[in-house]
Amino acid sequence: MADMPFPPEVEAFVQSAIRLPHSRLRQIDRQWDRLQADRRVVSEVVQGHNEIRAQMGPLRDYITITARMAEATGVAETGPSSMLVEEVAEAILPAARAVLMRDLLEKSRTPARAAAFAALTAPFRDILPKRD
Repeated sequence: MADMPFPPEVEAFVQSAIRLPHSRLRQIDRQWDRLQADRRVVSEVVQGHNEIRAQMGPLRDYITITARMAEATGVAETGPSSMLVEEVAEAILPAARAVLMRDLLEKSRTPARAAAFAALTAPFRDILPKRD
């Protein structure tokens, strides 16, 4: 994690997302199946860019470690109805991947890429880092 820092926008997104109520993260996680086509578009972009593909494992690790630290320090929701750290990571990962590739998706001449970014980040719109 330390040898591959992520852009501040990605770190800010992950820090905010892990603090969301678990009921909301559960609801978001259940929506991912309906967005398979958008997730496929993002996967195709990942496969076409070696440097991005190399960041996917570290991104998952970063989210998991951040969620684990939030749980340990009491920043994240805890208790009998709280999600496992891995479940939190799975709920956040598709949107975090889109945030990491924001420029490639949002500024793409391929409409499906911009649409995928919008669809995958929509559940997190209120915490999505703003652009100038």
